[in-house]
Amino acid sequence: MTAPFVTTDPLAAPQGAARARLAVLGASGYAGAEFARLALAHPALELAALVVRGGEGRAAQDILPGLDPRAELPRVVDAADLAAFLASGHADTIVACLPHGVWRALVAESPALAAGAARIVDLSSDHRDGSAGYQYGLPEAFRSDLAGAARVANPGCYPTALALALLPAASAGWLAGPVVVTALSGVSGAGRGAALRTSFVEIAAGASFYRVGTGHPHVAEMARTLGRLAHRAAPDVAFAPQLVPMARGILLTAQAPLAHAITPEEAHAAYAARYADEAFVRVLAPGAWPETRAVANSNRVDVQVTTLFGGTTLLATAALDNLGKGAASQAIQNLNLMLGWPETTGLARHGRPW
Repeated sequence: MTAPFVTTDPLAAPQGAARARLAVLGASGYAGAEFARLALAHPALELAALVVRGGEGRAAQDILPGLDPRAELPRVVDAADLAAFLASGHADTIVACLPHGVWRALVAESPALAAGAARIVDLSSDHRDGSAGYQYGLPEAFRSDLAGAARVANPGCYPTALALALLPAASAGWLAGPVVVTALSGVSGAGRGAALRTSFVEIAAGASFYRVGTGHPHVAEMARTLGRLAHRAAPDVAFAPQLVPMARGILLTAQAPLAHAITPEEAHAAYAARYADEAFVRVLAPGAWPETRAVANSNRVDVQVTTLFGGTTLLATAALDNLGKGAASQAIQNLNLMLGWPETTGLARHGRPW
């Protein structure tokens, strides 16, 4: 495995590395805004356009108020004009930060959108099944598929947390049965659109389950990814997501029966060895457990593992920022691989706990 750590000047272009001019669709959403903020500070990425519906005549700071208007800012392009913008050569890469199903529908309506882009990163679930030539963008598991890829489907936030919580166990063939997953999520995971369930009064003083069982759309992605990691049929997965009163973050727990008895010490040692060279996965010391604030505003995942009941059951936990490693910063990590830059370029490994 090639270690992604950077030991040279991150601003210097590696030999053979490319640069990209980006058109970001859905830049007014939470993930799109976070991606744009990160892209503006990246040495290989030029943020050429923020693409929104009704964008004609608007300024970038109208879409993203946090931008400093004294800096050179991207153009705002109406979604209807995207194909012409690409054809003009002003952008060569699309980053689609759109609700599920929207990017697929846009391409079906106007195939020139995809045909005119040298690279596409799709943050929705539209192509996570590998359709239309998209590679599944989880670098820690599928790094070799992503280097130089032209089409990448960014994983979901919950599936990223689960995959990294179980990757060492699944790839070692430890898992012997159904996987039961519970996870707490910040409200930004529901998107920016107004909804009663995510309004301040409804969410501020309580927590709630939603889509418990096997009906959540992320369940199929979770099962499919675990099957790929284990090189076997996808396991059964049950999921109990919970909405809690915080803006961003995911705290996930996974349990599964083991094919043979494994001590807590053996499990921890195997996880530490597997992730030793991964810049963005930290296996915590025995007795320490993940927390969302420790990974906030970073691309890092914190993981802890143990076994229960005489070593017959695995219990693995993970924390990540759903807008970071769960969306925007993982898209940057994937673009680094696509362009030939060190994976850590432009990304934070350290969390901001308050």
